[in-house]
Amino acid sequence: MSFIETVFPVIGVVLSNALYFAPASGVAAVVRSGLLGNFNPLPQAIMVLSTIAWAMYGLSVPNAYLFAANAPGVLASIIYYVSTLPLIPREAHAQRWNVQAIVVGGVAFELALWGGIIFSGCTAETRSYYLGLYGSALCVILFASPLSTAALVLATGDSTSIYAPLTLAQCVNCGTWTVYGFAIGDVWVWGPNLVGTLLGLVQVGLKTAFPSRGKQAADPAAKHLFRDDGFVPIRPHLSDNDEI
Repeated sequence: MSFIETVFPVIGVVLSNALYFAPASGVAAVVRSGLLGNFNPLPQAIMVLSTIAWAMYGLSVPNAYLFAANAPGVLASIIYYVSTLPLIPREAHAQRWNVQAIVVGGVAFELALWGGIIFSGCTAETRSYYLGLYGSALCVILFASPLSTAALVLATGDSTSIYAPLTLAQCVNCGTWTVYGFAIGDVWVWGPNLVGTLLGLVQVGLKTAFPSRGKQAADPAAKHLFRDDGFVPIRPHLSDNDEI
């Protein structure tokens, strides 16, 4: 086995888990504050499905590196999901519904996919093909999900909604797995990770072009509300005794 096939996946396992645990501090901050603020919960919902899908693909191939790179992420993403879901304001009906529908609908689809594959009596190669195809699709969606706020970034000139640690971890992680995927000739490894690298660079470009507007804008405890048409910062109500 070559250097790339032995060392790169080990590095990839470490980087993948760094990617999945990168949002931990942000999640902890919004939980402490009790307000979602600028934190985007959509990637956490997609991460639940993506990590499960890749853990299953790692078992099917089998590839211990792929499994170890995603199994911890399953637990982390579920914690993020259940922690941030209650913080989505009631005013944000569309956002709450989208986040819930992604997880519930995704899990239902995964059960149907696994059941169909197993009970169809297909070969191990065919099984891995469909699991890899599904995992790759989710992987690309996960890597692209932070761009769901791209319109907000362009409109406001503020990139606070793009979480820098997650974006940097994505670029380095995807680059490593892309090289490893080419080395072992697995299109389901290098394909989505190559796309993820490019999407990560787009996010880096937005973060560079539109820096965050200081501590107040990035503070998850800032007074914000959501509307059905997206995230809209508004001036909080002030009582007669409050200072402006």
